Amino acid sequence: MTYGEKPEAHPDSSPAVASYRANFVPGGLILNMHSHHYANDVVGWGSFTKQLAENCYAIMNKTEFPSFDPKCLDRSRFTAPAIPDESRVDAPPQNGRHPQHKLSQSLLFHLPKSKAAELKKAATPSDGTWVSTYDAVSALMWRVFSKIREPVYKPDPASNPIWAEGVNLTKRLTNPTMPARMQGNLFFATLSAMSAVPQLTSAEIISEAPLSKLASYTRKMTDGVTGDMLAGALQMLAPIRNKQGLSVRVNSFPPMSLVITDWRDADVCTANFGFAKPAAFRHLFDTVTEGLVIVYPPHNGPAGDDEGMEFQVAFEKELVGQLVNDPEWSKYFEFRGVDAEEANPEA
Repeated sequence: MTYGEKPEAHPDSSPAVASYRANFVPGGLILNMHSHHYANDVVGWGSFTKQLAENCYAIMNKTEFPSFDPKCLDRSRFTAPAIPDESRVDAPPQNGRHPQHKLSQSLLFHLPKSKAAELKKAATPSDGTWVSTYDAVSALMWRVFSKIREPVYKPDPASNPIWAEGVNLTKRLTNPTMPARMQGNLFFATLSAMSAVPQLTSAEIISEAPLSKLASYTRKMTDGVTGDMLAGALQMLAPIRNKQGLSVRVNSFPPMSLVITDWRDADVCTANFGFAKPAAFRHLFDTVTEGLVIVYPPHNGPAGDDEGMEFQVAFEKELVGQLVNDPEWSKYFEFRGVDAEEANPEA
């Protein structure tokens, strides 16, 4: 199993749901755990991995095995209601990679905890409105990335670039609440062009609006993901016959777009397998998805007590030097190297 939207991964091809491979190396173990995204998202994978770790711990230490709540596998709340076949319609073909994208690299950046606190303070609205560290990070990313890309793509200052994020539903649903270790593909992709939150213009994003306005925009978009939104989406999507056709390619969006997926809840480096805790975890990509930013949780890294979040950022190869050396960006973020190269630029 490899990453990507490929014919062998299509549901009609009866793909494998999961596969595993353990590579023993000097001083440790590399455990590859592959999940089909239709079966589990990264937070669900994290829940599975923590359960696995606790079972391993019990075997290693001859202690009682952990309990498991069957509700963690109940996806009925996320299933669209049945519709008679004669009332169903087909989804349009999925859009391909946007033709304006340029050859990109996946870069790895680190945000120390101390710098994260500074950034949050800088992006907090003066009226005391609360924003999270994640909101502040999103704001600076949107600003700096747009500023560097603007001379290349020359967007209309009045245009509204696409902003999107994957929101973990497990923590946002109430009445009833979800089990803490819920498994399944349970994230909701919220998109600026389909939201009631007023969109920001390229001019505002690049320079005109204060950073706090960009951070507040992220907070409003995230808070807009609710149980009512999920229920409405399920009703709307129920008549679609080929629901797999609704999957959206991140790099089908134009180059000025920003798509963020937050993986902090998949904090498997805190899991004790009985013989060790993971040093780090990485998603192994064999392609670069333009426009995508992945937020990794802190791990036992070189910054010690100041070790914070890491970010995998897909960025145009010709602009990498500008990003790494940008004063506003490098004030907070440490460059930790190239995480992935595009093996097949025309894919």
